[in-house]
Amino acid sequence: MEEAFTEALRHNGQLVTDYLLDYFKKTEISPDYLREGVNFYVRKGGKRLRPAVVFWACELAGGDASVALPAAAAIELMHTGTLVHDDIIDRDYMRRGGPSMHAHFQDHFKTQIALNLLQHLSNSIAMLVGDIQYSLAVAMMNDLPLSVDRQVVQWLIHNLSANWVPEVDEAMILDMLNKKTASTFALAGKTGALIGLNKLDLEHPVVRQLEDLCRNAGLAFQLQDDILGIIGDQNELGKPVGSDIREGKKTILVAHAYNKATPAQRQILESILGKSDATAPEIEQAKQLLVDLGGVDYVRNLADKYIKLAQEALLTLPEHPVKRYFKDWIDFMINRSC
Repeated sequence: MEEAFTEALRHNGQLVTDYLLDYFKKTEISPDYLREGVNFYVRKGGKRLRPAVVFWACELAGGDASVALPAAAAIELMHTGTLVHDDIIDRDYMRRGGPSMHAHFQDHFKTQIALNLLQHLSNSIAMLVGDIQYSLAVAMMNDLPLSVDRQVVQWLIHNLSANWVPEVDEAMILDMLNKKTASTFALAGKTGALIGLNKLDLEHPVVRQLEDLCRNAGLAFQLQDDILGIIGDQNELGKPVGSDIREGKKTILVAHAYNKATPAQRQILESILGKSDATAPEIEQAKQLLVDLGGVDYVRNLADKYIKLAQEALLTLPEHPVKRYFKDWIDFMINRSC
């Protein structure tokens, strides 16, 4: 990965982190455990890929990236809220190398609440934290300078308030990935471009090109995430490997392998997928079947297809110094190991 890209990613990420932590300090959030929850994942860091796209898209469209800081931070916070909710749904107890939000609250309240109520309470508080983060993301639009076109601001508020609904089977899974993950990357690209143009022109070539680039790279990112969730390194990922199997998560990788399996192999997969107390040997058996049946290779090839589409969109963008960051960003989305 290019050193300049890594440094730009780090610099932009720090700008967003500082903005968010300062925003939380100025915001009335009580009781204290809710305030701590809102800060929890933000303090842990993260890749900060979406806000970087907002900054670069704004510059590429001819704008001043500093103007887009509240929008970049809002999109990152919206994404953080989805992680909080996803970890509850997926029953994941690790995030970014430490406890997930609901696991944090379980530990926080374990000496104060009866054991039979602890999980429900911690999940409920974590859900509330995610909801607060969504609300704060929308409120951050008030921090955009008055020079930003009001129609652009209204468009942002509408899109930050949108919901994504998951479905099943390959076509439906791709549609879900597009709505849930890829759409947040596409939103980042469009947001930066619109602020850079300073007008609500959704058909502007740069807006459309950045939307295509970010959406396709976002799809590849999530497909790669599904691969890493099966064969990744838990220490590098900072979250459990195999939890998708215990949850019985409907991924394209699983769907493809299941369709290729013999009746006996399907029986094995059915006995393990979705088994919350599956043993380590059972998880290994399922993982090996998913690999042997071609699920990993199929999804890897599918991810490569979307990366090529993102690279094609990159070629259509106007020349600008930040264009190289988009090239490195695309490479990172498919070649990452965490």
